[in-house]
Amino acid sequence: MMAPMPSTPEDLTQDDRRRLRRAHERLRTAAQEVMALVATEPIKNRWAPEPAPPEILDAARSELQAAWEELGRSYRELLGWEALT
Repeated sequence: MMAPMPSTPEDLTQDDRRRLRRAHERLRTAAQEVMALVATEPIKNRWAPEPAPPEILDAARSELQAAWEELGRSYRELLGWEALT
């Protein structure tokens, strides 16, 4: 018989909290990587950013999507929350 699913953050184990923290950190890192590729502003009198190659953008976008899905899956499995959209 399965243990009841936690319904509040207070019910989470230390491992559950680590899992959520890792999922949040992965999403944060992926978002920062995409931002660095597409939203870097030039520094006056120093340099202008080069456009990222399409394969790099695709890889960053894929990681961002995977990180978002992992975070949603973690919340569904650990807290019973509906899908994050």
